[in-house]
Amino acid sequence: MDNRRALNLVIQSEDLPRDLAQVEALARVLGREPAELKRRIAASRQAAGNRLVVLQANLDETGLAQAELLRSRFPFLSVQAAPRRVYLGEGLAGHALGYVGEVDERLLAEAPDRYRLGEIVGRSGFEAAHNDLIKGEDGMRRILVDQLGREVALYSVKEPIPGQSAYLTLDAGLQQVLAESFGAENGAGVVLDLRDGGILAMFSSPSMDPNLFLDRLTQEQVDYFMRNPARPMMNRATQGLYPPGSTFKLLMALAALEKGIITPSTVIHCPGGKNLYGRFFRCEHVHGSMTLLPAISGSCNSYFFELGSRLDIDEIHAAALKYGLVGKTGVDLPAESASRVPNRAWKAKVGKTDEARRWYAGETISVAIGQGDTGLTPLALARFYGMLATRGRLHTPHLLYGRRNETTGALEVVPPPPPQELGLDPRVAEVLEEGLYQVVEQGTARGSRLEGVKMVGKTGTAQVRAFKDRGQYASFEKRFRDHALFAGYAPRENPQIAFAVVVENAGFGASSAAPIAKKLCQYWFVDRLAKPLPPPGTTLRPAPVAASAPAGGAP
Repeated sequence: MDNRRALNLVIQSEDLPRDLAQVEALARVLGREPAELKRRIAASRQAAGNRLVVLQANLDETGLAQAELLRSRFPFLSVQAAPRRVYLGEGLAGHALGYVGEVDERLLAEAPDRYRLGEIVGRSGFEAAHNDLIKGEDGMRRILVDQLGREVALYSVKEPIPGQSAYLTLDAGLQQVLAESFGAENGAGVVLDLRDGGILAMFSSPSMDPNLFLDRLTQEQVDYFMRNPARPMMNRATQGLYPPGSTFKLLMALAALEKGIITPSTVIHCPGGKNLYGRFFRCEHVHGSMTLLPAISGSCNSYFFELGSRLDIDEIHAAALKYGLVGKTGVDLPAESASRVPNRAWKAKVGKTDEARRWYAGETISVAIGQGDTGLTPLALARFYGMLATRGRLHTPHLLYGRRNETTGALEVVPPPPPQELGLDPRVAEVLEEGLYQVVEQGTARGSRLEGVKMVGKTGTAQVRAFKDRGQYASFEKRFRDHALFAGYAPRENPQIAFAVVVENAGFGASSAAPIAKKLCQYWFVDRLAKPLPPPGTTLRPAPVAASAPAGGAP
């Protein structure tokens, strides 16, 4: 994203009209509510400093001509140059980047000393999280004017402080591959840099084009963004809570191995399901007797039903908490959802009746295969698999890579938070990695093998609505069909990236989500490296986020 020069139709603070009839006439011409325009003018009159009311932004040639006609009728109007954000890619990374807009009444009420009327601030995404870094500070001139509004004395001057240009961890090419892979499907995907937790790609579908929010939305756009059941404004990568399905089986195996409940050679029989606590829990196939590794690669539910009967729900929750699957990741984006793996305390808190607050053993069996009340964000899932890849190193995901020193022009890398060292037993990690490798080489994701790159990962199919058999499932509307998941890392020998992909209501993870992960690895390890190298000294990082020009500075 960058800033470009734009022309806006405004009312300067010194020209604010007091004739309400003129204000009402102007509102009618502009198609605005008179009460709204009166309120904005009154607020601007009460605000300190040089506050203006923006009526129309980013005027084109036709708009400029119309503005000149309006000025002949309403002399208090003027046309002013101002910086304007431009977001490249039309929603390619809209949720991650966010958008800017005029400060709203809520922010003005919450922090009147921090925000001022007419100020442009980050409203979502990276723009909101790092608003103070990018925006800078306004300048101010305190003056004395005569009855005609002419300056007669200067009391003080505060020079504006320009905002800083921010550099992001996103890779433009990888981001494009991820975005294009979703097509018309809803869902989300994340790719993490295993060196430090930097977010190399993050996409949420339906996408959101930040450029649309720079101007006044049409009613059709308001309906689409705010009343759409697909919720296009939600960043599914950080806010969507999905049942992880079989991708959660690695946490179950990890907890069982650490507690000594099983070993890699423990045999459990799968006759097509398990009778537990008076109920039959179904597996997709009759796997027969198997040990842990084929249970992972073949995604045998029965094996993990048995683990769910041997592990207490509070033990499962404790392992999930330790390894980053409970709570927030701490990503530098606003409004992150907290991932949830239920336990007795959680159910006792949310239940409305005594019966609803009680934990039943059968619920643990559902949690064991990533169902029940388990809900993870795609970002948390990618981070967990990155932790497995790095043998217990849990990074804080982040988008901020660095900032430009506005004095020297040099790039200053912003160090990310240090990782947590969780002490994962390397022997356990190696067993799990072998199971994940077999998933891709000969298991459920074998159709997504990539020649020359040893991917490891786990497919998942998360149930949205219960069904008796596949015949009933086939009759479901798309919105009730299973979610498809795939999570993992690559390459096996020296892991560089971790990823998680969720495709909503798309069926099996092997057929819908794993192919997207393959495309990501194809780009990162093959296509990207096949391109000519840039000249020496050229940064491989994407272009910086341009700093916002302070309201008191030059446009």
